[in-house]
Formats: sequence, structure tokens, C-alpha cells
Amino acid sequence: MRAPAAQTTGTFDIGMSTVRYDGFLASGAASVTPGVRWERPNGTLTARGTYLRFESGHRSLQGSVAGSFFMPAAHRWRGEFSAGAGASRYVDFASFWHAVGEARLHFMESERGAWVSGTAGRASYGSAPRTVLAAGAGAWLRLPELTLRVSANLSHVGDTSYTDVESSARTAWGQVTLDATLGARVWSRGGGRGMYGETSAALSLGERIAIVLSGGRYPTDPISGSIAARYLTVAIRIQTVSPRHTMSRGSMAPRGSGADGTDAPTAARLEVQVDRSRPVRLVVHVADASRVEVAGDFTDWQPLALNRTGGDLWEVVLPITSGVHRIDIRIDGAAWMVPAGTTRAPDDYGGDVGIFVVP
Repeated sequence: MRAPAAQTTGTFDIGMSTVRYDGFLASGAASVTPGVRWERPNGTLTARGTYLRFESGHRSLQGSVAGSFFMPAAHRWRGEFSAGAGASRYVDFASFWHAVGEARLHFMESERGAWVSGTAGRASYGSAPRTVLAAGAGAWLRLPELTLRVSANLSHVGDTSYTDVESSARTAWGQVTLDATLGARVWSRGGGRGMYGETSAALSLGERIAIVLSGGRYPTDPISGSIAARYLTVAIRIQTVSPRHTMSRGSMAPRGSGADGTDAPTAARLEVQVDRSRPVRLVVHVADASRVEVAGDFTDWQPLALNRTGGDLWEVVLPITSGVHRIDIRIDGAAWMVPAGTTRAPDDYGGDVGIFVVP
């Protein structure tokens, strides 16, 4: 069996914005935002930067890096540790930086979950660093066509304290993905108060290009140093995805023969059914089988039994992320095999694996 795989996703946004920071006049700006995300089943690492050129000629530069690591699940509980750092600079007189770490405990079920978290770190606004302490809790629910999340956070940054209550929703119809956030800073000492909300719509023009329209108002963030503002942005997003690379955990049964030395069963055909508003449905067409299993990077390469839905059809519904994925199929405990309907490719240890893409 293979070990969990890693995948790297890169994005590059080019856009135009109109921004009005609290206490300032509105200004137009051109933006360039590159980003990269490296992920494994037990963790992620992301880096992102933004360059803004305002119509006044002034410039703003921001950058951040963050990583998280998930502990092995214990029944329905799972721990997560994360760390992040960032810095920003506006023209030649304002600069900020922060570095924080967070511990989060998740309670997870297939369609719902909750968490509690604690954060500590340091932040600076061109002066002596200040201590950052925060605590939070939240919950999420995945419905057939909608994912909902609510959270509450209490934060202290030096002598500034504030409490945010926030809700968000995500859905998709065909090639359009919608995200919306609505929140309120219900209590504050030096961090401002009031309602805020943001929304975005992404229209996919293919596997690699999308048009993104976003706007709203975000609050002052004393940790990162951003000032409350209203904005409207339209951008073109270019995305690249590298294939996942896998490693063998041990020798596998020879392809074409079963684990018990018998001939391999009749070839199977994989059908990937994708609806952007729902989890991915994997359907395997195979005749005369009593048990069908799949293993892939999306299962941590652990065998997962499919459900028979009638005749020669077997299926499973999974929350598989967009990108390039690898898969093998086993029928009646025989050899792992590459299903028809995928692209056969060599792995790193002399075997083969099937490749499919989720848009």
C-alpha cells in the first residue's frame, strides 16, 4: 500500500479594486496576488503575497506564510497545531509584522463538527512587539448543497481587546462558487465595533482559469495590522496543480494476479461524478464481484469498501478536493489494479496507478 501523497497548488490573481479605508477617501488600485498551497492528508503549508498599486502612486506590500498539522484521529476527536507569520508595508512609513501559534481540538463527524482553540504570539506595528492571546470556538454543518459555519473569538493584543461573532456559508451551482461571511464585533476596547460582511463569486472558465468578483467590508485586525475598509474587486485567477506523488509502504501483489495467486478479476471501470455543490461520487462498474474497495490519496491510501447499488454498480460518496488524484481498485481481495476510465501512470516504485481529476 502507498503512503499519503502531497499536492502543490499555485494561484495567481490579477485584479482591479476600489478601496475605502475608514477615515480615508476611496481609491482605485491594481493588485497582483500570488499564492501557493502544499497539502498532505495530515497537514498543509501555504504562502501568499499581495502587491497593491494605488491610483495615487503609493504602494502596499503584504506577505504571509502558515502551516498546520493534524494529529491522528482518536474516535471522533482530532488535534490540530498551526503557526503563521506575516508582514506588511505601506509606502515608506507604516510597517507591521506578526507571528502566532494555535492549538485546536476538533470534534468531527461526516457531515458536522465543532472545535475549540487557543492562540498565542506577538505582533508589532513599528514599535515594541505586543503579546497576542486569543480563544475561540465554532461549529460547521455540511448540507447537500450548502456548507455553514459559525464561530466566536475573544482576542487580546497588548492593551486592545475585542470579541467577534461570525457566520459563513459556501455553495456552488454548476461553474459558479459562492462564499459569504457575516459578522459583528460585539465588544471592543480599542479595536472598533460594528457589523461587517464579505461575499465573493468565482466563475470557472475551465480547469485553470476563473473570474472572481468580491466585495464587502472587513474589520480592523490588530494582529495583522490591517485597517477596516470597504472594497470591490474583480480579478482573473490562474491556477496550476502538480500531480500527487506517492511512495510504496511495502511490496504489493503483482498486478494481474490475486493476493492468493489466482487470476485477477474482470477489469473495472471508474466513473467520477462531480457536482460542485455536493461531495464527489465514485462509481465502479464491475461484473461478478462480491466486494469492491478503493484506495487513493484521498483515503490516506487506506482501503475503503464501496456500496453495491444494483447490478454491476458500486459507489461511494466522498468530500474529495479539487485537483489531480491517484487511485487503485481491489475486487474480492485480489490484486490492486488500475481501473479503466483513469489515466495509467507509473508510481515511484515500479508499479502503476490510475489518475483522475476533480475540477
